[in-house]
Amino acid sequence: MRNIVKKINQKIYYGWIIVLIGNLAFFMSAPGQTYSISVFVNEYENIFPYSSTTISSAYSIATVFSGLLLIFMGKASDKYGPRKMMMVAGFMLALSTLFSSFTSNILMIFFSFFMLRYFGQGSLTLLPNALVPQWFEKNRALAISLAAIGGLIATMLIPSFNYWLIQEIGWENAWRIWSLILIVLFLPLVFIFSADKPEDYQITMENQIIKDQKLHLSSLEKMEIESFTLSEGIKTKEFWFAGIISMIPSMFTTGMTFHFYKIMDLRSIENETAAIIIGLVALPSFIIPFLAKPLIDKQPVKHILSTTMAMMIISMFILMYFISNASHAILFILFYGLAIAVQAVTLNVLWPNYFGRKHLGSIRGAATIFMVIGSALGPLPFGISYDLTSQYNYAIVGMIIFASIAFVLSFLIDKPIKERKDNFN
Repeated sequence: MRNIVKKINQKIYYGWIIVLIGNLAFFMSAPGQTYSISVFVNEYENIFPYSSTTISSAYSIATVFSGLLLIFMGKASDKYGPRKMMMVAGFMLALSTLFSSFTSNILMIFFSFFMLRYFGQGSLTLLPNALVPQWFEKNRALAISLAAIGGLIATMLIPSFNYWLIQEIGWENAWRIWSLILIVLFLPLVFIFSADKPEDYQITMENQIIKDQKLHLSSLEKMEIESFTLSEGIKTKEFWFAGIISMIPSMFTTGMTFHFYKIMDLRSIENETAAIIIGLVALPSFIIPFLAKPLIDKQPVKHILSTTMAMMIISMFILMYFISNASHAILFILFYGLAIAVQAVTLNVLWPNYFGRKHLGSIRGAATIFMVIGSALGPLPFGISYDLTSQYNYAIVGMIIFASIAFVLSFLIDKPIKERKDNFN
């Protein structure tokens, strides 16, 4: 492994290989993502004798439990390294998809949701977000936005891919195909090419040449000085405000995506078309690498977050009142997709920039709980709203209220100052 890293690093900075591994991890998190599961849920509602509220409740409760346990994955990442834990998560996700293929009752549906969410949506997004920033500082926003492209491609392709698999071989075998993909493709590539941090291989950050060692702290010393522990981080208002803000897109996106086919059906849009439209939410994210330096690296975080929150609120009003055909739905999903794309990269840059690299796994694990709980709270109000009124507007109004609170909090975020106990001259 060490020889592979050093050999490749002589030709190209190995951090860019890590970006590719991040892409792969984000893509392979797909079986646990709502845009993927929702296609199967559409089948479950037709096959099993359970209401939309019952299945939504199982999904929400499973997501809450998975989110609360993510802090342990974050701590394991700090202790054993993201590489090892990515392999563990990938193997467990393969077992989760295999288990899902045997689902026959609501209890099995619940455990299926829990495992898919914990090892897919939770772990395989947490771990690359902890890994990629370890290799970048000056180009961190660019690297993070490029690494996220794997997730964007999955968002665009997987709903239609799952729909095609289910139509061709049935939902049970569709889950089994995913298990094979993870075992045969994902695990070997992570084993061969993933690496935890440049210092492990005597590589400087972004291959920088340090001219005078007396005037520069070593990379490890600098990391020590700048890094908050988890206990220090959770004492800052920025940790909580950023966490609450991150709940909104996960809450609304998950709720909307989970029920997207019914939402579109109310607008007389067929399932095949809906599967294509929901994938387009990722399309605006492909321009984010071009905005990384001029926008995300240069503008104050609070300004970017407040702008994206305002865009989300506008999107929610559009969904309620201004969609009557597929063209309107496409415009809505592209506008909303741009908002969540800019916000996602901004938040992913915020955590290492504000809290340092050393304990990033623990801090990201704790912060990811906000997002996962947001995801858990999304489907249930949509399901209840539909069961009671045959519409989703009450749920969307609730989302607007939460988003408005987050909009106000975004103006109160500033970089926290760490009390330094170390003395380096």
